[in-house]
Amino acid sequence: MRRGKQWCGASLLGLALLAASACRSKAPAGDATPASSANAPPSSSAFKPAAPVASGLPNAKDLVSKVVNPQNQREYTGPTGTVKGIVTASGDQAPPSPQHLAKIKGACPEGRAAYSHLFREGMMRSLADVLVAVTGYQGYVPEKQPKVLVAARGCSFSTRTVAMTFGQTLDVVSKDGEAYVPTLLGSRMEAQLLALPGGGPSTLYPPQPGHYFLSDSIKVFMMADVFVVKYPTHDVTSLDGRFEISGIPVGKARLSAMLPATRAVVEKDIEIKAGEPLELAITLPFDAKAHTAAPPSPSAAPAGSVSVPAPP
Repeated sequence: MRRGKQWCGASLLGLALLAASACRSKAPAGDATPASSANAPPSSSAFKPAAPVASGLPNAKDLVSKVVNPQNQREYTGPTGTVKGIVTASGDQAPPSPQHLAKIKGACPEGRAAYSHLFREGMMRSLADVLVAVTGYQGYVPEKQPKVLVAARGCSFSTRTVAMTFGQTLDVVSKDGEAYVPTLLGSRMEAQLLALPGGGPSTLYPPQPGHYFLSDSIKVFMMADVFVVKYPTHDVTSLDGRFEISGIPVGKARLSAMLPATRAVVEKDIEIKAGEPLELAITLPFDAKAHTAAPPSPSAAPAGSVSVPAPP
């Protein structure tokens, strides 16, 4: 994070990103909230959202608005730009995960391919499952889609990293002949809904921003990191290593890329320009010995129980 500047969310290190909004803390001219109350969420009795939110959470639009837009700014409508590129790996190859593979029984070709190694690489060491986020820009940008869709096929999820904006639901659908019982570890679930072949989705509701794990109650080896943040300017790479994030307010910002499996993080100061897509090549290094010596990552827990550093 930068010191001496009011960046709300400038890093993917630890869980700092998860607690931060993407905008700078100083509201732009014309903000709907008086300066004297800019740092305090509106009271529930008088709260009237100044900008829309895309919420799939039942009867929770006001709650979502308070969390993702605590200053109650109007929606940013100025010029925007795009950042896109490719993420590749350097250093050691991904080590195999024999203990994880041993849990996979039966015909699960996609599952073995997805979870056979610590992380997934494609052609020319392109890196899958990398969370890429842009933060530090000025202005409130609302989420447009109320849900994130994850497919289950061949005993695997379609991704090992899921990025969501708070308010979105996580919909898991079966894309083969199997039934799945998705569960979101770190959240309270009143009931588990089946994702049946040819049927509707099993819908999961992250209760607040934080780090969760998506798993399956039957096929427990299926696993994906789920990051619920307060802004929509994020993407996750697939096997081709590609990412693209659009709708970013012009000006200076911060790009962060993180591979949860290795905890490798790269950050860059960037400048967004209207009509000029910014293309980047990002490399995430991996040192197998250092990774083995490092303490294991903590298990997912309800976001409210995690101590999260406040933005500077």
